[in-house]
Order: sequence, then structure tokens, then C-alpha cells
Amino acid sequence: MWSALLGDGVSTPRELQAAIYAAAGARDWEKVESLIHPDFVLYEAEGLPFGGEWRGKDALQRCAAAMYGTWAEASVDIHDITGGDSHAVTVLTLTMTSKRTGETFSQTVNECGAFKDGLMTELRIHYFDAAEIAARA
Repeated sequence: MWSALLGDGVSTPRELQAAIYAAAGARDWEKVESLIHPDFVLYEAEGLPFGGEWRGKDALQRCAAAMYGTWAEASVDIHDITGGDSHAVTVLTLTMTSKRTGETFSQTVNECGAFKDGLMTELRIHYFDAAEIAARA
């Protein structure tokens, strides 16, 4: 079903999420938007400088710009993506350098994507300690 809907060999939520992350990493926002539902919602932890709900096909791009703009430097190291019939979860390390203090620190983050009809409908970001990130921003 997924391959038929996508037409590019992507057959599972795990593969679809990996394709979205690869396109976002390459800053290919047109490809990202082609894999995202028009009613897409990205949920970031409240209290973060970039926290709250981001809506629309360009939400991932806008949120990424806000998140990366918060830090002097930021990088993502993806460890694994796993998934089932309707969801995929990415396990990653986010390493950030504070503009305010110059201090660099890392956190484990799990990002849970939900899928329907071959498109990502939502992405929920789960930080190990969102309060630490907010305090160091």
C-alpha cells in the first residue's frame, strides 16, 4: 500500500520517516512537503524558545529554522528509526551550543511520527529534559 501511494519505493512508516529526515537534512524542503499531510502538526515541548504546535506542510522547515536559530551551533545524530503499521520513532542525539554561555551539551531525543495514507500527519518531539534545554538556551 505505501509503495503504491508514494511511487518511490518507500513502503513503511519507518522508511517514510527516514526519507523525510534525509530530505530535511539535505534542506530539500520541496521533497519534505511532498511527504507531509496538508493538516500536519509538529509538537515541540512547551517552554522551549521554539515550543508549541507548528502546523502545515512547511511546519517542519519553519520549526527547524527556529530551533537551529536558537543555538550558536546545533547538530543531530540519528541513531535509529523503528516503526510499525502507523507510527515510526527516531532515536537521536541533539547537540547544542548556547549563544548565551558558549556551553555545548547533548540530549537524547525521541521523535514519534504518525502516518495516514502514505503521509506524515504529526510529529511529536520528546526530549530527555526539556527544562534543561530551555534553561540553557
